[in-house]
Order: sequence, then structure tokens, then C-alpha cells
Amino acid sequence: MSTTVATIQIVTNEMNYYGPIIILIFGIFGCICNFITFTATQLRKNSCAFYFLCATIFDLLSIIFGVTTRFANDQLGSTLLHTNRVYCKLRAYLVSGIPLVSMYLILLSSIDRYMSSSVSVRFRSFSQMKIAYRATVIAIVISFLSCSHILILYDLRPVCATMPGPYTIFDSMFVVFWSGMIPHVLMLIFGFLTIMNTRRKNRRIHIRLQTTNLTVYNQTQNLERKTDKQLIIMMLVQIGLSSLLIMTRMIYYAYYILKLRATGYEKLVDSFLTSFTILVYYTNFAKSFYIYTLSSHLFRSIFIHRIKLVIRKILGQYGQSIFNDNNIQTVTAIVPSRTRNLV
Repeated sequence: MSTTVATIQIVTNEMNYYGPIIILIFGIFGCICNFITFTATQLRKNSCAFYFLCATIFDLLSIIFGVTTRFANDQLGSTLLHTNRVYCKLRAYLVSGIPLVSMYLILLSSIDRYMSSSVSVRFRSFSQMKIAYRATVIAIVISFLSCSHILILYDLRPVCATMPGPYTIFDSMFVVFWSGMIPHVLMLIFGFLTIMNTRRKNRRIHIRLQTTNLTVYNQTQNLERKTDKQLIIMMLVQIGLSSLLIMTRMIYYAYYILKLRATGYEKLVDSFLTSFTILVYYTNFAKSFYIYTLSSHLFRSIFIHRIKLVIRKILGQYGQSIFNDNNIQTVTAIVPSRTRNLV
């Protein structure tokens, strides 16, 4: 038993030290690459790309603020969390509100794809930039307002923690349902509705092609179908992994809040699981670039093209001679995608 205890302690300590560093490096790099891609000229007027861009900004904020403040508390000897009342409330509020905005922006992207793939002209009219601007503002306001109870009911007790009693149960349910289950269940629903819309659209195209003899029309529709399929896979992979990572953390968080206080070996295991699920949680906000890159040729093409443009600008004429490739295809649209200090 002593060997097992020592092993768990070593693994937990190493995970708490190196895990946040790895997430920071890969997360910040990935968010910068996402920003480079989604600000491409081809994507600036696309509503889905706009949601992905805004989600990337909040992913970056989630990683930088959440991971660095926790690392400072666990590894750098910072005592602000359990000694400063304002910092306690503010951190608890922001580590809930900022990631929540990111999740609901991804939900909006899945709704946008459902609307854009609909056979109804009225539904397709909702997939446009002016709607995306308004929906993004609404998502940000609702996310931060819904977390405002944290500013009131979190305090030093003597460490930064929730108000004891019924609020503890409410807080755990709020985290599990509002911050986890509700957005991801809706993402999956709209993701599969998008697939159904795409299949319905393909059937309509097939019937139309049987009554026409336009080769150009056929090629155009084939290209659109390939793009739709590629980006639907991209969106579903993002939603599927996000659901897995977030719900892993949320379910354990609720279990930890509601279970009896552990001692000895059980407490050590709880410490390991807490650290592991927190890393899993923040991995969700560091993964999007790698998911998009692996699942979408469209995303890779735009990203590589943007990187080449940046290198050309940096190197000037010499860079133009290196990357003198006029055969890069321009893609015109993208459619896919107990205490609060526990995070």
C-alpha cells in the first residue's frame, strides 16, 4: 500500500506541474493558428467562421486565465486565492463565465450549420453575419449573467469556497447542467439535424440531376456536397470530443461535491482524480486547432495559405521566390462546430 500511495503522490505532483505547462504551450499556439485561419479574407464574411473565431478568443482567455492562476496557486506559492476576498470571487466567476461563452458559441455554430443546410429559404436567411453579431453578444451577456450568483455566494470560508448548505448542491447542478450537459446535448442534436438536412438536400439534388443534363451544374453540386461533408465531420468531431472532455470533468465535480468527505487513501485518490479531470477540462479549450486540422482539408488549405502569405510579407521579395505557387485554391466559404478553485 505504501508503494501505491507514493506512486499516486508522485504522479499527481508531476501531472500538476507539467500538465498546465503543456496545455498552455499547445493551447496558446493552437488558438493563434485558429486566429490566423479564421481571419482569412475568404472567411471574414462567413457566420460560422465568425462563431469559431469568437470561440477561439474565449478559448485563449480560458487557458491563459484559468491555467495560469491555478498553476500559480499550486506550484508558485501564490496565496491570493485563499487570502484575498475580491480575487476569490473574481477568479471563481471568470473561470466559469469565460469557458461558458466559448461552449455556447460552438453551440451557435452548430445551429448556424443547421440553418444554412436547411431546404427552407426562411431558415437559411438566419445564417448571415448580422445575425451572428447579435447572437454572439447575446451569448456573452447570458453566459456572464448566469454566473453572477458566484460573485455573491463565493467567499473565504476560510478558504475560497461556496456558501455551505443548499447552495452547494445548486452550484454543482449548475455546473453539470448549464455549463456541461445542456450546451453539449444541444450541439449533438443540431449536429445530427445538420446531417439530416444535408442528406435531404442531396436527395433533392439527385432528383434534379435526373431531370437535367447539365454537367457544370453536376460538378458544382458535387463540390458543395464534398465541402459540406468535410465540414460536418469537422463539426461533429469537435462536438463529440468536447462533450467527452467537459462531461468527464462535470460529472466528477458533481460527485466530489456531493460525496462524503474522504480521508487517507481515498483522499489521495480524490486529489489525483481532481487534478486529472481539471487537465481534461482545460484540454477541451486547447484542442480545436488540432481537431480542425486533422478533420478538415479545407481548414488545412486556408491555414497553409495564410502562413505562406505571412512568410512572404516577412521575407519580402525573397519569400515570394520561395513560395511562388499561384495554384493555391482560394476557398470562398467555410461551413462546418466543491470550491470553484477546482478549475
